[in-house]
Amino acid sequence: MDYPKQFTPHIRRKASTFSQRREFFLCVCVLWISSRIYYFVTAGKGYGLAVILLGIIGIVFAMIPDIFWNLSVFFSKEHKHDAFKEFLYRVIHSYSFVTGLLLALLCPIGLPFWKLAIGAVLSILVFKLFFGGFGKNILNPAIFGRVFLQLAFTSDRKTYLGQKPEDFTISTGASVTGLINSKNGFSPIVSGLSFKNRIIGNYRGTFGETFILVLLAICIYLCVRKIIDWRVPVTYIGTLFIAFVLMFLSAGDGGWAFKDAFRYLAIGGIFFGGILCLTDPVTSPTSRSGRMRFALTSALITLLIRLYTGSPEGVAYSILIANVMTPFFDKINTGRTNKKLVPIAVNASLFALVLLSALVYGFRNKVNPSTGRFLKGR
Repeated sequence: MDYPKQFTPHIRRKASTFSQRREFFLCVCVLWISSRIYYFVTAGKGYGLAVILLGIIGIVFAMIPDIFWNLSVFFSKEHKHDAFKEFLYRVIHSYSFVTGLLLALLCPIGLPFWKLAIGAVLSILVFKLFFGGFGKNILNPAIFGRVFLQLAFTSDRKTYLGQKPEDFTISTGASVTGLINSKNGFSPIVSGLSFKNRIIGNYRGTFGETFILVLLAICIYLCVRKIIDWRVPVTYIGTLFIAFVLMFLSAGDGGWAFKDAFRYLAIGGIFFGGILCLTDPVTSPTSRSGRMRFALTSALITLLIRLYTGSPEGVAYSILIANVMTPFFDKINTGRTNKKLVPIAVNASLFALVLLSALVYGFRNKVNPSTGRFLKGR
């Protein structure tokens, strides 16, 4: 059977794409507002204003490519009498403002405004408009913009303003995991950051990823409204949590394994990426089992990057790699005499591979139960 040719996103309920994107954008705005309140209260007016400006710049400069791209409407005979209305329709229904705000939330507060503007423009122009616009891009534009900024402007991606860094700042500007010295690519727990502060987001990171409680509330709302498929965040986050528990148990963490696993899970962009980026309807598979393979693959790549490479965070890279593999995840469901057995076997194999990778790392390294830090080998 040929691979089904369909246009994305796929709407499976009585709701328009616009209404879904609008609700999704409002949820992202809630996260943005939470960040503004946090920085205003804990760091002062300068930090709060920086959060506001970064969000506005992300939105505005993400929409600029759409504005210029659709100017051709005014020269079209087809829309001679309703050119302006058609122009507004195309710009708004490209939903680049959603991408722009997501990209801003993926950046640390010390990123210069003009560099965020460049990232926003390129993310829309290169990985959205050049592919044909909304619904035809193969990679998540916000994630692409984040990776571009990380690679191009690493030294300027700081979580502080001015010359002197504050407590719990991130030297690499990638996420809180970048602050920690890593051994064999594994980023140990920040012993100075309490469990409570991790949960409520009371630390400096990319200014949208630290508020776990807000992200969980957004996830529940989006899943109940069926704007996102609950299988993706649950599979991605849940698989990584189980893997981290097994890793700490096999490393000798004992009764602290569950708490340390959640502490490590709550650091970085796992919740943000799994809830707001991995669930993008355009760049994710259309079938339910395909989405689970998609989430499991991203979880595997995230784990491998965190544990076995020198990079402290692998969420963004894992999402981009999984985006490229999206057609293959759906194709597994087609052209089979048994359409259930093969996809289940593939999903189970991916899940087992994630757990095995975590176990191998745990057995090869010993953890100090009092700090949660991994020691040098066995």
